[in-house]
Amino acid sequence: MTTVPNATANPPRPKKPKRSKTRPLVITLVILLALLVGVDFGAAAVAEYQVSKRAKAAFGLSDDPAVTVRGFPFLTQAIGGEYDHITVDARGVPVMDVLKDVEVHAEMRGVQAPLSDLLAGRTDSIAVREIEGQLRVKEADFNRALQSNSLSRLRTSDITNVTIAPVSELRVNASPGTEDEIDDKADQEALAKEEENEDGTAGVRVGATVDFAGQKTDLVIYGIVSLDNQKIQISPKRVTLANAIGDNLIAPSIQQQFLSLFAVTLDPGKLPVAITPTAVRVDPGSLSLKGKATNVKLRGFVG
Repeated sequence: MTTVPNATANPPRPKKPKRSKTRPLVITLVILLALLVGVDFGAAAVAEYQVSKRAKAAFGLSDDPAVTVRGFPFLTQAIGGEYDHITVDARGVPVMDVLKDVEVHAEMRGVQAPLSDLLAGRTDSIAVREIEGQLRVKEADFNRALQSNSLSRLRTSDITNVTIAPVSELRVNASPGTEDEIDDKADQEALAKEEENEDGTAGVRVGATVDFAGQKTDLVIYGIVSLDNQKIQISPKRVTLANAIGDNLIAPSIQQQFLSLFAVTLDPGKLPVAITPTAVRVDPGSLSLKGKATNVKLRGFVG
């Protein structure tokens, strides 16, 4: 009798899958890439810290500003010693006794600073091909300026909910109820053209809630914002009141008091380094001074 061996007693060994030769290489490349990215961000952080220290002194700030080196990878810029785009932002900058929350913003392009100098903390020779600076005054500070406006005999504590919005100068200078008056579409078209060519004037719409004759009503002031000896000057042109009180029922003397209340000059301080203000800008919620400079060094502008 022939015995048939049990096929399951000694099963054939499964073939081991062949190890991919490329897998270890891919893992190694991923690890190296992660290390390079870490080194890149680490070097960028060191450079940002050193530029922040120099910018604090050059821009006359009380605290270190936030500095961001744009572009990736950072090391390719650092090796050449030139950075395409660096931004500097400082918030909550107090100016004298009225403005408490001025924002300083600077866009620097073509920044020359060898990495070896930055890592060693030698930042006196930082050179900038082009720098654009902006000082921004927000609604809360504008409201504080209104409270300190001694030109008005109205109780400024009765005015709340102050807002700032851009409008075209065409709308500011238009006479309501006449052929000069323009609608919202025409206002936006005119505003877009005016903002393309930033200059020393801009239109502004200031809204507020005022307690007038025992009734809360909405007040709107249309005015022109302009440069005045490197300061922001607001020149109100006309006033509009809503709710149950019609414009025609307001005595001219009261209208003049409203206008005088909003005739203020804001001093947001000096622009970064040696920039001379050349334009004003109105954005939703803020008023700004702007200017540009070319071929400057942060050294020499300290203080």
